[in-house]
Parts: sequence; structure tokens; C-alpha cells
Amino acid sequence: MWLAGLIFTLMKGRFMHAVAADFLDFDFIAIVIAFLLTRYGHGASSAYAFGQGLFIDVISEGPRGFSTLIYLAVFWGLQFGSRFFELNHPRSQILLVAMAVFLKEIMLIGMLNLFVSRVLVMHSFPLMVLGSMTVTALSAPLLFGFFDYLLALPGEDRTGA
Repeated sequence: MWLAGLIFTLMKGRFMHAVAADFLDFDFIAIVIAFLLTRYGHGASSAYAFGQGLFIDVISEGPRGFSTLIYLAVFWGLQFGSRFFELNHPRSQILLVAMAVFLKEIMLIGMLNLFVSRVLVMHSFPLMVLGSMTVTALSAPLLFGFFDYLLALPGEDRTGA
């Protein structure tokens, strides 16, 4: 999961520009955070959110801690939402991932307005957020199934014996 997240983070800009021309922001990291929260609990998912945010902070030119805080907020939003919805059901996965992406986008704009003096928000921003929420949320159950399939593949002895 860590390696997939790192590769996706490094390739995201090039891939998204070629596919969606900055209109659809697919958030693979939010889906992985939700998956880890469901399958491995709070410790693994919070560590992943922190690590991915820190990695983005290191490779980007933004304020330090900016991405880390945003992805920890995604984790906190998913954790809070999972108290009311069961993340093992596809409908709940769609709903909670959509809410987490919405929270991420709102925090991103809020923090940019707080720390950057000149932030220009386009009129199409709500449509872009809706597109990002839709694409990411509808992908969540598919990726959950794919991750479960990968974890169930026979391979090396996982018992440690």
C-alpha cells in the first residue's frame, strides 16, 4: 500500500493532466486510508495518512505540514463517519469517501486562504469538487475489492513461521 501510494503521488499530476485536464481529481490516498481503517484499524490508517501527507510535504513546495494536516483530517473524517456507517458495505464506502474528499477540498481552500495572500477560486470549483467526489467515491468499492483480492492471493507464508 505504501509503495502504491508513493507511486501514485509521484505520477498523479502527469496522469490526471493527461486524462482529465485538472477537472477530476482522483484521490487514491483517501481510498487507501479508508481501506486501512476498515481492515487494519486506526493505527495503520493514521500512520499511512501521516506518512503520505509528510511525503507530499517533502516533495512539494507548499508550507510544511500542509498536506499532512489535510490527510490527517481525511483520516479523522473517515474515523468519525465510520461511527455512524459501516465501512464494510459499498454504499457506506461511497458515502464516507465522498464526504472525506469534500472535507479535504474544503480544508485545502480554507488553508490556502489562511496562509496564501492571493488565492483565486474559479467559478467551476464546486463542479470540480463534485467531480472529484463522484469519481473517487464510486471507485472506492472497486478498489476495496481489488485490495482484498490482492491480500487473498496465495504467496509467501504470511504466518511468519
